Amino acid sequence: MNTKHLLDKILDKWPSKVVCLVIAIFLYFFHQASLIESKTFVVPLQLEENGIVMHVGSVPGSVAVVVRTSDEIIKSVLATDITASVSLDAITTKGSYTLPVKITLSENLMAYDPFEVRLKDDTITIDVDKKVSKYLPMAPSIVGEVAHGYEIDSVNISPSTIEISGPESIVNAIDKIYTTRINVSNAETNFSTETSYQKTNKLISIIDEENFRATISVKPVIMERDFTEIPVEILNLDKELEISGELPLVSIKLSGSMPVLEDYILSKHAVQVNLRDIDEPGTYELPLRYVLPSNLNLIEKSDDELTLTIVRKPLENTEPAEGGAE
Repeated sequence: MNTKHLLDKILDKWPSKVVCLVIAIFLYFFHQASLIESKTFVVPLQLEENGIVMHVGSVPGSVAVVVRTSDEIIKSVLATDITASVSLDAITTKGSYTLPVKITLSENLMAYDPFEVRLKDDTITIDVDKKVSKYLPMAPSIVGEVAHGYEIDSVNISPSTIEISGPESIVNAIDKIYTTRINVSNAETNFSTETSYQKTNKLISIIDEENFRATISVKPVIMERDFTEIPVEILNLDKELEISGELPLVSIKLSGSMPVLEDYILSKHAVQVNLRDIDEPGTYELPLRYVLPSNLNLIEKSDDELTLTIVRKPLENTEPAEGGAE
């Protein structure tokens, strides 16, 4: 068969042959496409923040990745074979940036063909701020109430400072870091306990994590209390003498710790006057003596001296004896 005859056969009814060829190509690609499966994986989004800035605000924790491959291959694909990340390392100034999301596949997936991977959203907008660090004082977080009549005198935290790191705008807004809760319920004496720090913001990190110790000093509450209409105790009054008239009552004000003073009952010997040197009737100004416990302080008194009138006791009447001489 010569070339001319072959060419004539090819060109014979060529429009129909072209249509058949197009249909065959279409059917081939349709068949190939029918063998491709699609599956969406949700994978964690990793932020690379090894430069001088870091993210602020909310950032999606994951992204959707669409995988297209054969039905046989797609069954073996795991979400852990795909890694999504965004890098902030090249950014040097504060601002809002739209950054590409990078997809990394495991070595196993790289060997598959056909294998297509695409992101539903291939960029993400992130607000960034300069990364700074600062030392801040530790402050106690006290819960509970000390025992009745007591109060907290002081709380010391050791170490007293902590170094934090984070976005500049957030770090500059924090003036102290609180400890975890320190329970002082019913405490009456000094005590110490181990504690830690409270996380103030998920974007704030601690440079050197270490143990902290809180020392709590507890002391009694100091109160004042008035005592009125106190009778004066008379000491060493001569048996031939007596006091004319009624003795005046006195008043005092005491201060002391609440556990002692709140329920204190004043002794009958609390206020005294000593008449040891008085042996004759008369009017005398005598000093008062206040006898009080050493753990209470006398801060006010109505009288320092007492004016007393001393008289001799009347003689007893005697009657004549019966049957006397006439």
